[in-house]
Amino acid sequence: MTFQTDLMLASVHGADSADRATVLTDGTETPETISSVDDAGPSSVSDEKIIYNSSGAIVSGAADVLLCKMLPTSSHCPDNHTIFTLLVNLRAFISPADLLQKVLQHCMFEQNSKSDNFRKESRSKMFENMFHVCAEWTTSIPYDFREPAMRDRLLEIFGLCVIDDAALRKCDELMLNLRTTLSKLERYEVALRSLHQNIEDPPSTADQLVGLAVICPEPLVVAQQLAHIELERLGMIGVDEFAEILKSGQIENLCVDKNATKAANIRHYVEWFNQLTNLVATEILRHSRKRYRVKTIEYFIDVAKECINIGNFNSLMSIVAGLSLQPVARLKRTWARVEKSKLEILQHQLDPSGNFISYRATLKAAIWRSDGAKQDAERVIIPFFGLLMKDLYLLHHRCVMPLPNGHLNYAMFTQFADNLRNLLKWKSRPCPFKRNSQVLQYLLLAANYSETNMLRLSYDYEVAELSADKEQYKRIRELTKQQSS
Repeated sequence: MTFQTDLMLASVHGADSADRATVLTDGTETPETISSVDDAGPSSVSDEKIIYNSSGAIVSGAADVLLCKMLPTSSHCPDNHTIFTLLVNLRAFISPADLLQKVLQHCMFEQNSKSDNFRKESRSKMFENMFHVCAEWTTSIPYDFREPAMRDRLLEIFGLCVIDDAALRKCDELMLNLRTTLSKLERYEVALRSLHQNIEDPPSTADQLVGLAVICPEPLVVAQQLAHIELERLGMIGVDEFAEILKSGQIENLCVDKNATKAANIRHYVEWFNQLTNLVATEILRHSRKRYRVKTIEYFIDVAKECINIGNFNSLMSIVAGLSLQPVARLKRTWARVEKSKLEILQHQLDPSGNFISYRATLKAAIWRSDGAKQDAERVIIPFFGLLMKDLYLLHHRCVMPLPNGHLNYAMFTQFADNLRNLLKWKSRPCPFKRNSQVLQYLLLAANYSETNMLRLSYDYEVAELSADKEQYKRIRELTKQQSS
């Protein structure tokens, strides 16, 4: 099983066309009418290297001019939005290491460009403004500084700018926070490597209700524990990883390329999605009696509904993917006993028409609730990661395409950065629900069946009727005999 299920790779129905609206991760649609210089409008201002619209917002610009917008001086300090927008987009054209080197060179030049810059007041302002840029970088994209060379270069910048003990303490505190973040990442990666998903082979079945439904009969509690896992794993994905994988264009092969170290946490998150999908199917097929398969299906439908209420759309889609796997979906006599009303909400959410318009409307409502929430439990937003990546890919693709005049499309830069900003906000929120160690352990470590064993059990429960099914069952039985001999 991989991330390339039919559900994950459902067509975005032409959303990558230039004349379509880009669907953003906040559920809204913004027409792409500012993707060329001519779209800027008759009131646009141009000095050949940069173009503004009538509101004074940058539409496009030459790379060197846009870079200058991020570089501080004693009299200019870029805002956080500008810094973040350029940091996440310029890396498509220049590496973070080279970009930080340019910041260092700018700092050296700026300090020596005129005599006034040697005055204490100017040096103090230069430090504050440079520190502001570095603080935004290390806070929003800390994984850029995993390499010692990047941290050394950062220390060089501080060495040039520090003017007194107070400034030195601020720099020390920033470096301490950065090291703490990177240490947490290292511990997380070590912990994940120690988790090994077991495959139960040969599979054992039961003639009574077993598994998660017995361990935790309350679907809400399971949904809450899923939110813990989702927020932990989503929260460890760095902005640099999104930029790296989108730049490569390999968003559909994350589980195949185990060497994609720069996007390792994205790969771990996708593997978790697949693990939960397989767990759902395994829990259903673990029951040899139809009545308990029905109970387990209805149980997971209830868990999925609680995921919607919480705002955890990634687990929702993973559960539905498990219910949709062939070994489960083909059990017609089992599904005939499932209460139909339980399926209606999920069917509505998963309708792919209009580029998943139903899901996007629900996500938008959840964001609206989150923004106005007074309780932490109402602030959880965990988007459907498969569709999120496709949305980001379409935006990033527009970002890296130079305009006819050679400019970079800053308007698209802004859209891409705003979407990542939203994601940063959602994934940084702590999970407000009480942890249940027993349920968490089961979700993370319970053994799953292999795809072959799932199909074999499925055909044992309900015989193959179609010729294609009969041929598949014959191949599975032959394969099973070969493995046992």
